[in-house]
Amino acid sequence: MTRMITAVTALASLAWLSTPAMAQQPMSECDKWVAKINVEVGTRADEASNNARTKVDEIAKLCKNGKTADAEKIAKETMATLGIKP
Repeated sequence: MTRMITAVTALASLAWLSTPAMAQQPMSECDKWVAKINVEVGTRADEASNNARTKVDEIAKLCKNGKTADAEKIAKETMATLGIKP
């Protein structure tokens, strides 16, 4: 009986300790594109950066809807406009 209680306690502890590690997800490609564009736009104040700000919202919306290919196309066009290497 003592072994069973120890085993259950150990498994519960492992599950409790591993929960934060499983909750953290790596950045998706969409997040990386948005971050790259936002970093560049944050330091500029021209028409290209204003257009890029609106494109970032569109990219995020497309990614959320699962249209990653369309989002990638827009992100690469926006980065090219800003002079960022994709």
